[in-house]
Amino acid sequence: MKTSVILLILGVAVIGLGAWFLLQSGIVGDLGWFADGDSSDLLWWIEATDPLLIGDLQDPYVYAGGDAVRSLPGESAVRIFGAAEPSTLQATINLNGTAIVLTENLDPTSSLELGCSLQFEDVLFGQTVHGETGQGDHRLPETHALLAGSCDWEVSVNGASRGPTYRGAWAVADAIRQEDGSIRNQGLVFSPLLRDNTVFSDPSRLELTLLVYGAGATPTQTDSVVLHLVYQDVRVIAAPEEANLTQATTRPEE
Repeated sequence: MKTSVILLILGVAVIGLGAWFLLQSGIVGDLGWFADGDSSDLLWWIEATDPLLIGDLQDPYVYAGGDAVRSLPGESAVRIFGAAEPSTLQATINLNGTAIVLTENLDPTSSLELGCSLQFEDVLFGQTVHGETGQGDHRLPETHALLAGSCDWEVSVNGASRGPTYRGAWAVADAIRQEDGSIRNQGLVFSPLLRDNTVFSDPSRLELTLLVYGAGATPTQTDSVVLHLVYQDVRVIAAPEEANLTQATTRPEE
């Protein structure tokens, strides 16, 4: 009996030491991510960094890239649970002196956080979005999305909630932005007026696109874009086996 108890204690100690090693080594993420939901129901877990702030209120798409596309510190995470658990999308950026008009009295030195709760039935899985698909944003070229959808963004500035909520769209999809932030196929810069908008995506890379529409926007009326972010470095931490991921999940090494 004593031997069994000793072996049980040693087994627990070994398991605890192994978990500590995995966390320290970075092989698995911080288990705190699962604090708000049952990890057994987690279907997708995606993290993204290296956000680009695309354009401004006058030109929120900047298809040609250039100086109007700015790199900012920030990160984002998408967690999709089964239908019984609330799914979430959270994103942060540090404006680093970049002036944008999103909420009243927004200081350019602010840290901005976007968050939304996702309903499982409203998430698109493995579909083509943007362009003329009727999903996503028609002013972007078509691309294949692992995950995509629309949501109501809640905005926080320096940790303090700011109203109102903003209608938005998001997609974890084959990349459509080049390193300079442009959308082009060789020398051809994308335009929504082009007949064929299917040649601008790169299936070897993923990116996370977040769009925030102006107050009063509806799913069919999204003319005013007040914030456009593209996270270039995307990592799929967890995915269903049937997803059969074959493409690279990060940008190629510089």
